[in-house]
Amino acid sequence: MPQSRATTSDDPREVKRSRILRAAIEVFAHKGYFTARMTDIAHQAEVADGTLYLYFDGKEHLLMSIFDDVLSRFVDQLQRQLEGVDDARRKLEILIRLHLEALGSDRSLAQVLQIEMRHSRRFMSLLTRGRLGEYLALLRQIIEEGRETGRLRHDLNPVLATNLVFGAVDEMVNSWLLSDEPGDLLRHHQPLVDLLFQGMAPHGRPEGGGR
Repeated sequence: MPQSRATTSDDPREVKRSRILRAAIEVFAHKGYFTARMTDIAHQAEVADGTLYLYFDGKEHLLMSIFDDVLSRFVDQLQRQLEGVDDARRKLEILIRLHLEALGSDRSLAQVLQIEMRHSRRFMSLLTRGRLGEYLALLRQIIEEGRETGRLRHDLNPVLATNLVFGAVDEMVNSWLLSDEPGDLLRHHQPLVDLLFQGMAPHGRPEGGGR
C-alpha cells in the first residue's frame, strides 16, 4: 500500500487535496478518528476550516478517501510489478512485500488503516466492496493461478487461502503496531512467505522447489 504522500500532479487542487489527506492521516493516527475534529485537520494541513468542505463532506468521507487513495495506488503498483511474472509464489512474494513495505514505512498510515478504520462494521462493509475487494480479488486470482499451474495444492480452497494469506499479513502488521519494540516490519517478509507456502505447496514437493 503506497504511502499517501504528496501527489505528483501539478494540479494545485490535487496538491491541496493530497495535503489534506496527509494531514487527516496524522491527526487520526495521533488523536483517534472519533476524537479528531475537522478543525484539527485543517490546522495540520494549514488551510482554512471551510477549505476542507470544498474537498470532503466530513470526517467519514475523509477516512474513506484515505483508504481509497492508498488502495488505488497499491493495486496500481502491484499490477505493474506483476507484469511479466508467471510464477504464483513469486507473485505472492511481491504482494506481501509491497504490503509490509508500505505500512512499515508509514506508521501513522498503518495506525489509521489497521485500527481507526475498524471501529465501524459499516466502514469495513463498504471497504470490502470497494478497492479492498479488488485487492482480495487479485490475491485470489494469484492463488487460483497457482492451483492451475501446480505451484499450489490442487485441493486448495481459493477463498480460504485468500483469507489465510491476507489475515496473516494483516495480523503481522497489527502485532508490529502494538509492539513496544517493533523494529523493521519488512524483516518478517520471507519467513511469512515460507510459512504460508509450506501449507499451500503440493504434497511431497519441496517448499522452495521450482523457484
